[in-house]
Amino acid sequence: MAIGKTRTSVLSAMGLVLCAALLPVSGCAQHGDPLDAGEADGSRLGIARLSVEAPPTTAGDITRVAVTVLSGPEAELARDPDGNFSGTLLLPEGSHQIVANAFVGDQLVGSSAPVSVEIQGGAATQAILRILDLAESHDIEHSPIVLSLTYPLSTVVNQPAQLSISAVDPDDDALAVEWTSDCADGMFSAPTAFVTDFTKPAAGICNVSVSVTDGELSASETLSIIVFEESQAQGAVIIDGQFVARPVMSLNMEWPRAYCFVHAYSTDGTCQEPITTSGSVVLILQFDWGNSSPGAVEVTDSCGGAITDVSLSPSFNVYNWQPPAAQAACSIRAHATNSDGLSSVLSAAVLVRPEQAD
Repeated sequence: MAIGKTRTSVLSAMGLVLCAALLPVSGCAQHGDPLDAGEADGSRLGIARLSVEAPPTTAGDITRVAVTVLSGPEAELARDPDGNFSGTLLLPEGSHQIVANAFVGDQLVGSSAPVSVEIQGGAATQAILRILDLAESHDIEHSPIVLSLTYPLSTVVNQPAQLSISAVDPDDDALAVEWTSDCADGMFSAPTAFVTDFTKPAAGICNVSVSVTDGELSASETLSIIVFEESQAQGAVIIDGQFVARPVMSLNMEWPRAYCFVHAYSTDGTCQEPITTSGSVVLILQFDWGNSSPGAVEVTDSCGGAITDVSLSPSFNVYNWQPPAAQAACSIRAHATNSDGLSSVLSAAVLVRPEQAD
């Protein structure tokens, strides 16, 4: 089944952190850096530091953030290379209502509710504005689901073969159907109907495709029809073949400060680093069963160590291997047999040189 594109919508909330202080406060409690402020027209002034983390929206990346004091000035925040915004506002002593708006170009994409902040001597305050995404949220769309496809495997020249398809759309969209064929002389009685007849004036094999669409997304199926000469009485068989390969394995051996990886297609199965630990070694054996099903697996060593199961699954097995206490050249051998009776072997050679006690 062919599936077209889908649409998604992400509802985001951008947090704007406002840190405000009035001189002679030496700094903002949130950031701890010095603040400069002055007096204008006899009023004491404070600085509000502003920062916004702006994730992407459904309309695109935010390009501008504006913070406005309802009774006074507006500040355009500067955008840094990471896409975040920061800036300052110079505010007189007293209470203020502050709002923030986010834009993609000239499009307003986010807005906050008003938040009250207080500028007063000897105190630093913090407030958080939540700029909410204004874009409408959309669920992902769904392609049609084919319920059934009915057709004959063969017909004779000039004799109609009836084809039918039934489908449903999870979003209840109206569906349209189209039948096509790779046979130039093949004809459909109704190429855009759910039920149609297919005829061909000469013998041959035709691949027929049918597509069901809701206008944006589609599902498709293919089928083959053998067209016989009318005088021929023989039948036909359609055969699909699969090549079943032997299991393909890879082995990863891990011990402190080193590891060794051997694959069925490796040219050298010897680990270059010796095992120098007196503890256990982790063996991770992975399988590719191909067109067959998992079967029996056996893992052994050639030097008298002990191998215990840790975790067994169809795709990989995990073992603990306790190497021998004395120096030895060891071979770890894995033998796997799939459900069709095909076997393969993978081995890794490694030198065991346990640490000597002080």
